[in-house]
Amino acid sequence: MPSVMERSGAGVLSRSRAKTVTNGNSQPHSEEESSDEEHAHDSMIRVGGDYQAQIPEFKPESSARHNEKDQRSMLVWCPNTHLSDAMLDEYILMAKEKHGYNMEQALGMLLWHKHDVERSLADLANFTPFPDEWTVEDKVLFEQAFSF
Repeated sequence: MPSVMERSGAGVLSRSRAKTVTNGNSQPHSEEESSDEEHAHDSMIRVGGDYQAQIPEFKPESSARHNEKDQRSMLVWCPNTHLSDAMLDEYILMAKEKHGYNMEQALGMLLWHKHDVERSLADLANFTPFPDEWTVEDKVLFEQAFSF
């Protein structure tokens, strides 16, 4: 079995490119080798000021543009002493049965209308609540996707 060194007499193969050896000097065998050497030169780590990023100076007042209010969560429900528990239960029951709201959505609507039950009930029909439960088809699709 011929070795790599014996291939075509004076040719020497390396892992990445072929070279012709003449009197101990390596010369490019083809254009592919020249482009490989240029690519190897391009992939070298570049060190020095010419290759460094220019970082702007830190300005602490620019961070003040973020408002504290932007970082807060949205309040969905806050109890009110003027609203009886019986009235609240009746409102939630009507929102669930008649309009398909869940408790959180119904209470959020009531808070939006500042605990005014009549205005809140009138506005329930104007919005389509986001379904709280998954359909059978959604559950099957989720289980199939999750099994991957």
